[in-house]
Amino acid sequence: MVSFRVGYKKTVREFNASENTTLGELREQIAQVFGVEPSNQRLILKGKTLSGSDNELVITTIASGSQLLLIGTPTAQIAQFQHKELQHKEAEKNYQRYRATSADVQTTRARIGSLDDKEAKYTFHSFETLPNLPNREQAMGILKRLEKDEGVRQIMQKREYSVGVLRELHPAERTILGYNRNRGQVIALRLRSDDLDGFRMYESIREVLMHELAHMVWDEHDENFHRLNREHCREVIELNWTLRGQTTGGPNAQRFYEPKSEDAGDVDGGALQHSGFVLGGQTPQLPPDTDAMSEPSVRRELAYRAWQKRSGKH
Repeated sequence: MVSFRVGYKKTVREFNASENTTLGELREQIAQVFGVEPSNQRLILKGKTLSGSDNELVITTIASGSQLLLIGTPTAQIAQFQHKELQHKEAEKNYQRYRATSADVQTTRARIGSLDDKEAKYTFHSFETLPNLPNREQAMGILKRLEKDEGVRQIMQKREYSVGVLRELHPAERTILGYNRNRGQVIALRLRSDDLDGFRMYESIREVLMHELAHMVWDEHDENFHRLNREHCREVIELNWTLRGQTTGGPNAQRFYEPKSEDAGDVDGGALQHSGFVLGGQTPQLPPDTDAMSEPSVRRELAYRAWQKRSGKH
């Protein structure tokens, strides 16, 4: 039996190895303690890298009382790097795709030439409103107001979110407040009131946008999603420098919305994948005159009325 210590960053742990313990088994133990996979481990003993094979016995390589230094990147950190790289690739894909898209009568592209590279990439690249409905200019104004909202802009820049299309959701979809397809390819938001004579309150629409932006990272409505959604709802107020001095009190004070976990499914039922299947819901049956832009193959059955009653949104 040999006893020795392994140091990693600011942590030191003692290990014991029997006469039959191999270096491969030791590396597995080290992975469990420090979270660094064996393939990413580099053990330094007396200034030299420990290069023995996994089948070699520990007692033939490490003397009792030795101090080893572990160098390596934790598996969780590598996963974060990989996710970040994938997020960057998706952002670049969206940016290049919609930068080259020509505007038509139903689409207004975001301003690009006046922005720096990062600000132009992490934003909403185009906007779509519904034809044949009244006050279409006002609907477009709401979408553009969301783009220019300082809190929303700061979140997009901080989190590096790139959204291809920010779209008005068809009012026939009364069971849904919004959706996020393919992590930012399209985000749709319900803008109009139930009677179609007016528009929902801006703050309520923005709350749904915060929810859909959380689907840029997490598909399921799990605790990871709820945590990020809460951060969004807090940051959209805290990061908005134009509201400073208005967040602590007074008639113009704004407070950030604290979303409830149990209400998450009532907003959209989960993020939409390429296949159009629903995470946590069923595809609703809509009236036959539903506009093609609403894309019935990818919509969710949600308890919109229940959400509206609990949250008091109109």
